[in-house]
Amino acid sequence: MQFRPSIRPVIAGAAFGFAVSCAPTATKTVNPSYDSYSGRLIQLTADQDGDGRVDQWTYLDGTRPLRGEKDMDQDGRIDRWEYFGPQAELVSVGTSSRNDGVEDTWTWVAPVNGEGRVDLSLARDRHIDKREYYAGDVIAHAELDTNADGRVDRWDRYENRVLREVQFDTTFRAARADRRLLYDPQGHFVAAEADDDRDGRFNRLSPGTTVIPPGGTSK
Repeated sequence: MQFRPSIRPVIAGAAFGFAVSCAPTATKTVNPSYDSYSGRLIQLTADQDGDGRVDQWTYLDGTRPLRGEKDMDQDGRIDRWEYFGPQAELVSVGTSSRNDGVEDTWTWVAPVNGEGRVDLSLARDRHIDKREYYAGDVIAHAELDTNADGRVDRWDRYENRVLREVQFDTTFRAARADRRLLYDPQGHFVAAEADDDRDGRFNRLSPGTTVIPPGGTSK
């Protein structure tokens, strides 16, 4: 289960601090870059820990930040990405689940329908194939695109951090479930059910019945 990273901005401070004071501190070095044609500020690089190596990059349109990158652990690899909206507001934070410089997780700052949201690229190719939704810091449900066709075909529901139900669209085309698996409050499998006509009414399947056809298993 994915845990949401901190969404407190760490990039914007360098951009705004430079824009206001235009003077780095004795231990922190901030260097600007400008567009050669327009003269507009387009990038700030910073050495935030004063070790002589750049560890923060902020990309701008003038004084408005567009996105930022940060090497949080000084290993030479970016491990945090920040994305800003038109009012310079932080929209989402990207992270690497393996801390190897590959961005594969994006946490949204503003709630979506009252819930927190985290997007994941399970294949680590920047294609979003899983979205997790949270009530506070507790996962409530998730949507998955298990065959990378851009359509959700699996829906997971949680209670108290325990997976209680998994629904599948075994055709990968209907965008509505025709199979589901049920689990007890401890997460143990209870039963499999089918709704072949997709009318919202599921019927219990006999033990041993194939629930998902070949190729329909999820990530």
